[in-house]
Amino acid sequence: MSNPQNESSGNEDDDFTSTFRSMGESRMNMTIGQQAENQAKFCQTRVANSEKYLGSLCEVMGSITRKTAHIRDKGDILAKLCKDYSDEENVSHSLKAGLRVCAENLSVIQDYRQTQIMRLESKVVRPISDYGNICKQIKIGVKRELEAVKREDKKKIELQKLRSKNPGNSHQISRAQSDVERAREDASIGSKHLEEQMVSFEKRRLHDIKTSMLDYFKIQLVFHAKAIEFYSKCFESMSMVDEERDLQEFQRKLSMARGVPDTEEISQALTSMTTTTNGYSDTLGSSDPYTSTYELTASDHRRVRISKTSTMYGDDEDDDEDDDYYDDDEYDLSTAR
Repeated sequence: MSNPQNESSGNEDDDFTSTFRSMGESRMNMTIGQQAENQAKFCQTRVANSEKYLGSLCEVMGSITRKTAHIRDKGDILAKLCKDYSDEENVSHSLKAGLRVCAENLSVIQDYRQTQIMRLESKVVRPISDYGNICKQIKIGVKRELEAVKREDKKKIELQKLRSKNPGNSHQISRAQSDVERAREDASIGSKHLEEQMVSFEKRRLHDIKTSMLDYFKIQLVFHAKAIEFYSKCFESMSMVDEERDLQEFQRKLSMARGVPDTEEISQALTSMTTTTNGYSDTLGSSDPYTSTYELTASDHRRVRISKTSTMYGDDEDDDEDDDYYDDDEYDLSTAR
């Protein structure tokens, strides 16, 4: 007895073989003109699809670049405001120092952002924007090939009509056959040229999209790494602001403006009146005529603290880091604003 499963699998194989043979026969039966026409239509669809999405990609990348430039301008304004506020602040000394450090680091961030913008324009937007003209040239080639195919079909129809109307006019038939052969040759040459053009286009398209996207991500990573570094310095400098001491200083200035004597200055004056007699200290009993009984005042502590804050990010260290960055091939700030 035969196995039903084997019979069904055999039928499926026969169906697949027959389908494949029919496809091969249909391709063999296709004329050269029909093959060239199918190829041209495929190329036309491919170019239209590439033009659509590359155009949208270029538009989005250009919008990102313009918005980044807008953020850079606002960042410059913020840095200037922090600097001007720091210059005008004469009471809250720790806040003054914090704003000054913020202004310096914000200005550096905008310099890096300017380099980011220049890199986006040259390495991302410009290569993609070139595909407007490239796709236009490819579409011209596709249109020329389709016209050649139509011209060949037209010559074939004319030859068939001539054979049906005047089968004995061998001279006209021979000339019409020559026209058909010439049109077929032109279509064949155009098809080969279009194929070479499309292969070159596809190779360049793949390379440019890959390179542009990699450059975009690399530019963003480098900028944000540097931005984190300098934003961290801004955050740390503002964290060092001593609100309580600045408030005490404001209250002292407020009392002085109201005409109330400063208790700290009175205490210092009374201490100086009872310290030394004939070069010796009466209060401490020190034998050293140069010994001073002055204590470090709150303002002295404040100045020491502010001094440490101002040197927290030393100029030499910052200059070294900036020089390393500016020497980087990927981010050359010599072309910045």
